[in-house]
Amino acid sequence: MTRDPITSLLAAALLLGVTLTAGLCYWYLHLTAQNQEAQREIARINANRALMQPLVADCVEYARKHTNFIPVLQSLGLRLRAETNAPSQK
Repeated sequence: MTRDPITSLLAAALLLGVTLTAGLCYWYLHLTAQNQEAQREIARINANRALMQPLVADCVEYARKHTNFIPVLQSLGLRLRAETNAPSQK
């Protein structure tokens, strides 16, 4: 029994198509999982930022009354609002 060459060609094309589809499905699922993990990380970062903002505001207010605390804020990369809005004097 001989096979028709077109039948073998179609079977090979079908096998290639199924393999590529499975690979793309795996790739999509992998990227979707990475995206969800990134979204969870961003939500965690935003929650931490929301918790830290009142603390930073209190530290800045404390530094306005106690000027010896200003270097601590500057070492953390925080500045008083009046310092950031003041024109530079050269």
